[in-house]
Amino acid sequence: MDGKTKTRHDRWMERTDAAYRRMFEGKSEEELVTLTQRESMAVLIAKELAAFLLEEQVAMDKAARPATPEAACCPKCRQPGTPAIQQEDELPERRVTTRAGDIGVRRQRWRCAKCRILFFFRST
Repeated sequence: MDGKTKTRHDRWMERTDAAYRRMFEGKSEEELVTLTQRESMAVLIAKELAAFLLEEQVAMDKAARPATPEAACCPKCRQPGTPAIQQEDELPERRVTTRAGDIGVRRQRWRCAKCRILFFFRST
């Protein structure tokens, strides 16, 4: 197990522990009285955990920062693009709405000098 996987696993364990505590400890006795209240809390927690898993999985995607810039071709002229964000800089985050909720996605943007557009890498 590499350091990133362990760190991700640790973050997951922290999230699940916190979710368990939200459901079964503290104010839950006063706030979760009816079945509807209990169900709503369980569904909310499940969506939060699902969003966490999805966000972590998407962050591991090789499309976030393709190894070969030649793979990122302009969707209009099909010429290789140039990275819009330098390798040492953090990629900008954009919010994407999914069935699990809003998640943050970081992707390298590419620039086509000929077409004067910015685009994202799409794997074929």
